[in-house]
Amino acid sequence: MIKTLTGAIERQPANLPYIYLLASYHDKAGETGEVVRWLARLDELGWEHGVSALAFKNSSGSAFRNVAAKLASREPAVSRATTAFTMRDQRDLVPEGIVWDPVDDVFYVSGIHARKVLRVTPGGRATDFVTEDMLGGLGMKIDRPRRVLWVISTTTPEMRGYVKGEDASQLAAYDLRTGVLLRKIDAAPAMLNDLTILLDGTIFATDMGRHKVVRLARGSDTLEEWADGFSFPNGITNDGTNLYVADFQGIHQINLANETRTAVDVAGTWLGGIDGLDFREGTLIGIQNAVGNPRVVRVHLGDRRVEVLESKNELFELPTTGAIRNSEYWFIANPGLRSFDEDGTIWPESKLQEPVMLKIPL
Repeated sequence: MIKTLTGAIERQPANLPYIYLLASYHDKAGETGEVVRWLARLDELGWEHGVSALAFKNSSGSAFRNVAAKLASREPAVSRATTAFTMRDQRDLVPEGIVWDPVDDVFYVSGIHARKVLRVTPGGRATDFVTEDMLGGLGMKIDRPRRVLWVISTTTPEMRGYVKGEDASQLAAYDLRTGVLLRKIDAAPAMLNDLTILLDGTIFATDMGRHKVVRLARGSDTLEEWADGFSFPNGITNDGTNLYVADFQGIHQINLANETRTAVDVAGTWLGGIDGLDFREGTLIGIQNAVGNPRVVRVHLGDRRVEVLESKNELFELPTTGAIRNSEYWFIANPGLRSFDEDGTIWPESKLQEPVMLKIPL
């Protein structure tokens, strides 16, 4: 990775995310001098996303502390979130996907490690909704006209019972009234991550493994490749006219009628690495967590500006996705994705945190 990233930076010397990643790999190699050199380069280029302590666990010394402090001081501090509830007795869930159902006023939360979906009230009372043979629970969306919950589950090292090399991905539909499984589609060789649903029931999903977006027509059992050329596509949403796809490079806007693609650019701001994406009244809301310290951002599409909704929150432990409930954005602050040893073994329950749901007024 050091060789690959060094070559990439030679071609793109001002690619700040690549420089950050290169510094983090030098940390893994125990090369603190190189870490300091590349973080200093980030400082020169005006990096505003901070430095994650989790990405630089092996670096120490005054030179490292000084440059890390300089980068941290440039990172904006925004504190608007309040605690909605704590998911008690769900330490091993490792929640990733979340969606809100306005009809019953409940959330559905998917678990990567526990391999299930919970039904959670706004007060935090959780009950099992899906416990049948699913993989690591990822993105979810509700087909509101048809009262169906669609769930992506994919093999990940963090899921219970993971076996290396046995890769699989599924897209399943459940009746919201009864919890009954309606359909399950084997998505392999795709490795699905997140999805969005049009009003007519058409589904678009990000295929992170093959760097594509796939489509499932209403009533079909076949996923078709729809768009490619992405770099680890993750969050996805739509406004009825356009599809918005977040990948490591930024946010792509794709016209659904003619499939023309443009970049959602904001001068001076890197919009890559967004995990989870929602559309609301001409804005996109998501959690940027790929490099640096995680933060919640809102992109105003009209005047092309970025608003930081939450950053430097002490509860943040790789937050992933959120959901809009009325005029608030609800999201898991600490899913627990860092609660694993290098071999994929989850820590003892005594070392795990209970997931905390935060909410931000919009």
